[in-house]
Amino acid sequence: FMFAVFGWLVGCLGHDAGHFAASRIPLLNDAGVWGIGFLCNPIMWQHQHTFAHHSHTNEYDNDPDLHHFDILLRVHRRFKQKDIYKNQTKLIYVIAAYALVVFGECIKIPVGMMTTGTLYDMVEFTDRKRPLRAFSMYFHYISYLALIFVAPFFSDKSWGIAMSCGIIHIVTAGWLFAVFSQINHLNEFSIETDRGETDEKLLKESWAARQVATSNNFATKSLFWHIFSNGLNMQIEHHLFPGLNHCHLHAIQPIVQKTCEEFGVHYKSFESWSEVMGATLNWLEKLS
Repeated sequence: FMFAVFGWLVGCLGHDAGHFAASRIPLLNDAGVWGIGFLCNPIMWQHQHTFAHHSHTNEYDNDPDLHHFDILLRVHRRFKQKDIYKNQTKLIYVIAAYALVVFGECIKIPVGMMTTGTLYDMVEFTDRKRPLRAFSMYFHYISYLALIFVAPFFSDKSWGIAMSCGIIHIVTAGWLFAVFSQINHLNEFSIETDRGETDEKLLKESWAARQVATSNNFATKSLFWHIFSNGLNMQIEHHLFPGLNHCHLHAIQPIVQKTCEEFGVHYKSFESWSEVMGATLNWLEKLS
């Protein structure tokens, strides 16, 4: 359990480094992105997150983050309705689905990218042409399985305990990853931006306005939530300035909010984590 919490917290280094924001030295960023390795394959992460998600946030045809778990959850109206989606009205079902987030990011989804050379036909696995990066993709996959699922069996504990170690780790990490990442983009006004307060013409013409409209903040004045969420509580500022280390987001947050108000861009900032989590659950229920 604590190893999973550690993996989540050190993930902030991987996230910043993946955006080239951990250091001004490229080599250190390349090394630092492996900090996300307990949550996601670091090579795949830069393709799906840094390159695709941040360029095309919440765009059904271009943002792979909307498609990771469509087998269990319907997060966009363009997904065809399935019987299984009726379960997302139940909190226990959503919790169970979120428990599989890291399993998908570290085990299931990388297999598809390594075998097909693409991620949902949206993001090309360009690093397969770079031998060291391609090797690193496979290396992480094997190392993750060995460390999380095989290594516990070499302890002096029973097989049952050894097996439970891997399960507890991946479930805990999955929950942490889900409840601080999914909530930042999956709610009614972040998906259906035309229902928000931002002018539709501005959304079409301004990449920055769309980044604000498709993201949201929560508990921006709380040091606890800023640390525990790895800075994801200031998602709007992060999406506008992904190359800025998360430690500095609080400095620009008031300026960004004031600018959005000045230009009529819908700046969604929830008072608490429970409020933004509730918005996500309400959206899932609406799409069930």
